[in-house]
Amino acid sequence: MRLKRLLVALLTAALTALGTVVAGAALASPARAADLNCVYLVKRTAAVKAEPAKKAKTTDRVRRGDRTLGSCRKYGKEKNWHKVVGTRKLKKGYTRQRNLKRLGTTKQFGL
Repeated sequence: MRLKRLLVALLTAALTALGTVVAGAALASPARAADLNCVYLVKRTAAVKAEPAKKAKTTDRVRRGDRTLGSCRKYGKEKNWHKVVGTRKLKKGYTRQRNLKRLGTTKQFGL
C-alpha cells in the first residue's frame, strides 16, 4: 500500500513538473477539435469566461505554467480573447490574449 502511494505521489509530481497539456480535444473527433488548433502556455493564472467579455460568467480557470489547447482565432470587440480549454474542469471558454503565450499549432505537437 505504501509503495502504491509513493508511486502515485511521484507520478503526480512528475506530471506537475512537466506542466499540464489538456488533451481532451485531441481524443475527440477531428471535426470537433477543429477550432482548437493552437497550443498555449499560460503566463498568468486567469479566468476562463463563457463569453469574450470582462463581465461574462466564469466557467473555469487556467493556472500559470499549464499548457492548454485553444483557437488561433481572436474574439471580442478588441480581438484580444482566445477560445481555450480550462485546465481545472476542462470546460471551453474565453481568456485574454495577454495571459497566453502561443507555443505552436496542434500539428507541430502531433495532436
